[in-house]
Amino acid sequence: MNKKNFMLGLGAFCMGGLFMGCQNEENDPTFSNHNNFKGNYVIPVTAGGTSYLLTAESLDEGKISVIENGKEFQDQISYWIFYDQNYFFGIKYNDGSQGTGGCYYLDANNVPQKKYTYTFNRFTTYGTWGDNVITVSTGDTKQTDSQGNAAQGFLFNYLNAKDGTTSTNQQDILAENFLGNGEKVTMAGFVEANGKLYTSIIPMGMSHYGVNTWPDKVLSQDYVATGTGGSGSGKYTAGQIPSTQYPDNAYIAIYSGSNFDEEPVIATTDKIGFACGRMRSQYYQTIWSDDDGNLYVFSGGYGRTATQPAADANLKAKVQGTLPSGVVRIPAGSTAFDEYYCNLETMSGASGHPLFRCWHVGGDYFLLNNYGCSIEEVATLGTNAPKNELVIFKASEKKLIPITGLPDMNLISSFGNSPYLENQYFYIPVLTTEEGATPTFYKINPQTGEAVKGLEVEADEITTVGKIALTQQ
Repeated sequence: MNKKNFMLGLGAFCMGGLFMGCQNEENDPTFSNHNNFKGNYVIPVTAGGTSYLLTAESLDEGKISVIENGKEFQDQISYWIFYDQNYFFGIKYNDGSQGTGGCYYLDANNVPQKKYTYTFNRFTTYGTWGDNVITVSTGDTKQTDSQGNAAQGFLFNYLNAKDGTTSTNQQDILAENFLGNGEKVTMAGFVEANGKLYTSIIPMGMSHYGVNTWPDKVLSQDYVATGTGGSGSGKYTAGQIPSTQYPDNAYIAIYSGSNFDEEPVIATTDKIGFACGRMRSQYYQTIWSDDDGNLYVFSGGYGRTATQPAADANLKAKVQGTLPSGVVRIPAGSTAFDEYYCNLETMSGASGHPLFRCWHVGGDYFLLNNYGCSIEEVATLGTNAPKNELVIFKASEKKLIPITGLPDMNLISSFGNSPYLENQYFYIPVLTTEEGATPTFYKINPQTGEAVKGLEVEADEITTVGKIALTQQ
């Protein structure tokens, strides 16, 4: 890409807004009825080391098991995507190798069936766009610098729900210098709203290609590694800048067409840090639209975990973020951030713990999944940091709503990959550490935070749930 259109959100904070947020919104937000169609529930579970797809007619009551309600599932799936009322997708993250997946439906006998099979580039985030489920990661392109270092580019996949085809970008789309600051980037999460596609752009430091091609973008030679270090997805070698020099900025790319070949508009803000959750090499979505199409952009202030290297490390310094967990907004119809801001760690009712990930749960309500410890402990514990806090955030009022009726948070071991919305409630599957406990759905009213126990499932773990109409293929 040759250039980007940047829109900087420069709205001033209201008095006290840095900590408590500004005044409430004037107009009442829309609260739509989601998934209001006739169908049955598809519930991916594991039991005894085997994967099953279960079906149920209600999530509000009763008990089901893999014996009576399940179809043994041979495909290994990492993430489920309920594309529309007729089809759902399962995609497998293969630890850096090619991704695999399928498109499924419920037949007239209420039995899950596969319609299409896909093989595609590896991925680190995913979503939907038009007729496609889309995934993206970054990898080497054919473009090299004078020393033979390959430029990093985006690897896009389009898994078509209508005809079962798989396609990718036909030309290199560089992830290098994407924001004009010399850094390579990746994407985290996709939101389709207002006739556009929004994605969070995550700066990741400078590659060998970037350092050699844009040496003026290196803010300090202390940030350039002098040898090998790190581990896993954070591994680096001499000549790289392994972490971003801009941890206290968030960037949203806005696409108006039907694919990633076009030039996006880039909205940027310095009110929050980069917007994503992180678990090893996977990037979790923390951007969501409300029912009016306003895009809310959440950050856990994860740049604060970039602690300074040890004295004997092959890296002298990192840029450490300072901003706390917060949320900002791009209003519907706009391509720039407005003045909206809320500090999620210091507002009334907050635990003071950083955000891990979040989801939209209807209207202008969002379910926040926070770490159960301080940001300093997150930096020390890494992936072992507890992530067991749940609270509801009402955006227009900048208010936290506690959830009542769930088991004690200290006993909860999992609550699935994402909530399911229906009408003006959402459901999450909860599993506790208590002896003999089975996963159980809880129906939660986002307006009050009241949770009511629903369907019990005799299985080891529930991944997610969605509703699908029965179809005759």
